[in-house]
Amino acid sequence: MMVFKQRVWQAFSGVISLGFITFFLSPVEQGYFYTLLNIAALYMAFDMGLSTVLVQFSAREFIGISWSECGKVEGESKSRFLTLVRLSIRWYGLSAILFLLIYPAGIYFVDSSNGYLDYDWHMPWAILVGSTAILLLSLPILAVTEGSGRISEVYLLRLTQGIIGSIATWIVLSNGGGLYAVAMTPLLSAITVVIWIFIRQRGVLIQSLKSKISDFSWGLEIWPLQWRVSVSWLSGYVLFSMQTPLLFRTQGPIEAGKMGLTMTIISMLSILSLSWITSQIPEMTKFSAIKAWNRLDNVYWDSLRKSFIAYTLGAVIFFSLRLALESLEYGDRFLSITETLLLIVAMGFYHVTGIFATYLRVHMKEPFLWPAIIGSILTIISTILVAPQWGTLGVVTILVIINALFFFPVVLWLWVSLRKKWHNETI
Repeated sequence: MMVFKQRVWQAFSGVISLGFITFFLSPVEQGYFYTLLNIAALYMAFDMGLSTVLVQFSAREFIGISWSECGKVEGESKSRFLTLVRLSIRWYGLSAILFLLIYPAGIYFVDSSNGYLDYDWHMPWAILVGSTAILLLSLPILAVTEGSGRISEVYLLRLTQGIIGSIATWIVLSNGGGLYAVAMTPLLSAITVVIWIFIRQRGVLIQSLKSKISDFSWGLEIWPLQWRVSVSWLSGYVLFSMQTPLLFRTQGPIEAGKMGLTMTIISMLSILSLSWITSQIPEMTKFSAIKAWNRLDNVYWDSLRKSFIAYTLGAVIFFSLRLALESLEYGDRFLSITETLLLIVAMGFYHVTGIFATYLRVHMKEPFLWPAIIGSILTIISTILVAPQWGTLGVVTILVIINALFFFPVVLWLWVSLRKKWHNETI
């Protein structure tokens, strides 16, 4: 229920925020807004898919242990879980420090591109990067907490972050704060999660730092899956986040703003629809660990059906609204009707592909390394080639081709063959 509430607020606040952005920001500012957001989304490269892997591993390692009232873990096998917490914090600490290097890289990229803003945007960018680094550092705590079964608490936190961040964003936009709005949600989210960790999770943090390292081997257990998942995560960035900065550089901030706004809405539809799957990952991982294939399939198919229906309904509603906006003043803030439809189709194939991929990953394996590498290379090369001449239409066409004709059939084939193989091996 808490997952649903968080997603509902995400959808509601997202719509309100989009209205504020189009009303209070100029087309040029809108382009800068989404370009900065998408550059900051490179944090996924520093996460390397580890947050997803940690949810699965913590679900497996938490079997037989429990949380105490003071926020510590208890049980005979707690040493492996605590070692997992300790090593993951160490990894993310280094990642957060390295992520700060994106600040000067972002300044160089934007200042050397085809865009102009009549006021300094460097301070909002600094706040955005610093806040995102803190959020990156908090990811392992959230992941192990969610994997341990405290899903409602994690999503309550995310709901709180969303409410506070959205309200702050609206206040800044309505008071002429311009691009400072781009940093409000990350900043307030960072403050909120730090407070939550201090109140609720400092016990397990101290416990993990004081505990002895167990026989848990990061290199043998986590890394083989992590680096493969990281390639898939980078593939996701290449598919749906690099386009806005690339268009900013080749076509200017106005075209980048159209892509950023439209992509944000469609991506939000996918994320909201995926909640039926993501909320079931800990349970599906446990069923996979004990080889309860029928129970795993029951949860999976029910979640897939709900997720697909939710995305389809959301896409129909958004496209209908886009048609209605065509004759209004703010219709030109979005991609054209044709481009919007193509982007919905591309994201639809990507959405279904992600659902099938999740099923295989709860088996604690990552079979999508080479498809992700090949798909990313194809996307990067083709997008760079078409963006300067064909602009947004060329970019969205490439996304449809890559997702519909490459990723979807390849992942579906892997799902059918590997599911049969893995399940038969353990009968």
